[in-house]
Amino acid sequence: MRFLSHFSMAVALATAGTLAIAAVPQDAHAAKKKKDKAPKIEISKEVRPKVAAIQEAMASETPATAKPLVEALLAEPLTGDDQFVAGQLAIQLGTTLKDTGLQERGINAALASGKTSAEQQPSFLFFAGNFAYTGGRFGEAQQKLQQAYDAGYRQNNIGALIAEAYFKENKIQEGLAALDRALEAEKTAGRKAPEDWYRRGAGMAMKNNVNGAAGKWTYKLVEAYPTGENWRAALSVYRDSANPKLSNQENLELMRLMRKADAMESERDYFEYADAADPRRLPGEVVSLLEEGLAKGDVPSSSAYVKETLAAARGSVAADKASLGASERDANRSANGKIALATADALLGYADYDKAASLYQAAITKGGVDTARAQMGLGIANVGKSDWAGAKQAFASVTGSRKSIADFWSLWINQKSAGTAAPTPAPAPTEG
Repeated sequence: MRFLSHFSMAVALATAGTLAIAAVPQDAHAAKKKKDKAPKIEISKEVRPKVAAIQEAMASETPATAKPLVEALLAEPLTGDDQFVAGQLAIQLGTTLKDTGLQERGINAALASGKTSAEQQPSFLFFAGNFAYTGGRFGEAQQKLQQAYDAGYRQNNIGALIAEAYFKENKIQEGLAALDRALEAEKTAGRKAPEDWYRRGAGMAMKNNVNGAAGKWTYKLVEAYPTGENWRAALSVYRDSANPKLSNQENLELMRLMRKADAMESERDYFEYADAADPRRLPGEVVSLLEEGLAKGDVPSSSAYVKETLAAARGSVAADKASLGASERDANRSANGKIALATADALLGYADYDKAASLYQAAITKGGVDTARAQMGLGIANVGKSDWAGAKQAFASVTGSRKSIADFWSLWINQKSAGTAAPTPAPAPTEG
């Protein structure tokens, strides 16, 4: 049973704030004023008087009177130096009048002239792309912004802006690829990209059902920003987008990590965990879990589900514990590892990590069981013992559908070792 769809979480991630920025008008003018080795400009004799008239109007108390003159000049079939100068005048006047439309025409004229210097070119391409973006011409924005990026421009969150230009046209895979390149560029430059970039990628991947991408992006999110909130988002998004869907046992393995990462937040998280553990199969773990939720105030004591589930689990604990001794003896005598695996699961539920780890290892050695499932159990038992090396070794051996879950566990261990993981809550006592 699944108690909650996290599609709303995906929407929240995806719409947490688009990553686009608006060009500051004066920046476009500043770009042209940068001192560089620009080639010498020679204005034709036909254009010189027009330029003089424009400059005179711009210098007057009513610079707006220069606008029709500039527009008329831009409309002429100019090339080369004349076109470049016309563009420069449009940029300057557009900045003065705060007229972004005129600025954009000036930027494009300067670029089309072929006279923009190598130093100016990246900035001019960026502004051209940004103007196209704000004007809703996203295909043009993708082209111009990518040209600026390829020319070395790295300011104004350009990598994220390229991704947004793709997202606006519903080109999700292209947008995610662009955002991934932007993240890698930040890493290469020794910087940490903003959290919103990761959340945007994770949200867009899940919201649009991009096959395999949601798990990748939620992993990136929690790798860079390992908060309890992000761990919850990462594991929930991964679980709900898994294809094929997680089995009940796999979901339990994921929920156990959510608990370790202090990412249990709502009563639905506890209910889903308890449902995956099953009060008849792992009563001790269910009791510990729900008592923890009650103590933290995350689970309402008035809930019918809590009352019924706790009653069922508590009623099974004594008999379940009493049977463990015989189960351990049977596990050791058995020719295969099936009894050892089931007994290890029960012991893990009671936080008896040493015995659980030993029996998981026995199950693996004897065979006849799902090895990946046993390796997952061994890794989780070793986490309980704080045997980080042993846990990582076990998780590294996991293959198949559980590999991504094992990778999340290994990531949490790395963060725990580095002191960056969210704190693990103290376990509530288990009734015996």
